[in-house]
Amino acid sequence: MAGHVVRTMLAADLTAVVVVTRTELVAKLDLPEDDRMIVAINDDSTSQMMDSIRLGIARLDDVFRLSRDAGVLVTPADMPKVPADAFRRCADAFRRDPSRIVIATCAGKRGHPMVFPAALRETLDTMSGGLNELPGRRAGEVREVAYEDAAILKDVDTPEDYEHLAR
Repeated sequence: MAGHVVRTMLAADLTAVVVVTRTELVAKLDLPEDDRMIVAINDDSTSQMMDSIRLGIARLDDVFRLSRDAGVLVTPADMPKVPADAFRRCADAFRRDPSRIVIATCAGKRGHPMVFPAALRETLDTMSGGLNELPGRRAGEVREVAYEDAAILKDVDTPEDYEHLAR
């Protein structure tokens, strides 16, 4: 599933894609051979998604020396049906106004991807909750991008979710 999500993100012509995973899973993820694909390791099994996001941004900064207005696009690897067009539209919206947090929405509900300025990494360091805390803290800086495909809302948490998406 992660390999599929990465391929879709790369098809959206993103500058780079960082996959944060555990060491023992790297070979099992079916990741593509692509110079834009970067792996960051998080072997702390007690960590939260925010810890992985912080590690991913740090790895991205190591490789690209991120400017403060560079965009960081985040999506979970358990959302295999998000289309490349959703990634592309959110990235384009961010490029038009790199001071905003861009969030894909469907029928008024927020989903993924989310894009935010790299300058907000300091804010991430002060957050104790999940990534959804960021737009809550910066409500006046959020731009929602309406998307018609509900796939931007659907993740795979259970075997039943996987079976449903596979149909």
